[in-house]
Amino acid sequence: MRELWRGNANAWECDEMGHLNVKSYLAKAMQAVARLIEDAGLAGAFRPGATATVQTGEIHIRFLGEARPGAPLFIEGGFTRIGGDDADIALVMRHSGDHRLAATLTWTVRHIVPGSPKAFPWPSRFQSAAGDLTASLPDEARPRGLDASPGCQTVSLVQAEALDLFQLGLGRFGQEDADVFGAMRAECLLGKVSDSVANFAQAFPDRQFGATDDPRGGALLEARIRVQRWPQAGDGFVVRSALAGMTDKVRHIVHWVIDPVSGKPWWTVEGIAATLNLRTRRVEAASPDELTVIGKAVRADLRG
Repeated sequence: MRELWRGNANAWECDEMGHLNVKSYLAKAMQAVARLIEDAGLAGAFRPGATATVQTGEIHIRFLGEARPGAPLFIEGGFTRIGGDDADIALVMRHSGDHRLAATLTWTVRHIVPGSPKAFPWPSRFQSAAGDLTASLPDEARPRGLDASPGCQTVSLVQAEALDLFQLGLGRFGQEDADVFGAMRAECLLGKVSDSVANFAQAFPDRQFGATDDPRGGALLEARIRVQRWPQAGDGFVVRSALAGMTDKVRHIVHWVIDPVSGKPWWTVEGIAATLNLRTRRVEAASPDELTVIGKAVRADLRG
């Protein structure tokens, strides 16, 4: 793998949990993806006026080592598969000081014309250069709590109502959410969900902040994102969510992010989350009473 990004966890990128917010992992990883694509011969693919760029299709991420405010970080990566018009990328984020793992990501991209969802073949110069930028998928990057089952094909607002999914978020994509082509930036795939999960009291009755000796919050351990359509600045969204399963220590969360006007999906997120003690920085198990409450949020066989 080659180095594709180096920086740090800025204080303003961290959240009430005291660590780097999930959307900032994607923002930094997207910079690494862009570096790799340019190194493979697509210079200018992320500038205004580009005639070709790449679009994200699916992301899998594991959060393996907290990045606290000020933590120096770097990302290495490479192509694990190069198709005719798409590619798979593996990224590994590490702490710069001791090289501890911070996160791993696998990222699928498609070669497109900006504004068009249709993929078209890579140019020959890309195929040649990308062949020298390949990498093996690290074991740590393989899914652990999420299986390889196909995504749900019936995601819609109508189906969300039928399943009685909880409404966690409702909003609109602004110019601040858009890339140079006017489409939503990749970090919003987790950012809009992260901004909404504080409302998911049904799944996290054990969260508690404020004046307590043991403040607790929800921490995402693993996630898979599947993009079905890319919103533009000005589009609206609603986040509908429930649990697909649970144990005393983890919750299998499913979020559907939907266009409230058309009722069609924008993207889905499946995640494995846990309750984190913010003093000890350790995962805590839910009590029997809390498990009874959490169980009411489960929708069997729900998928993202």
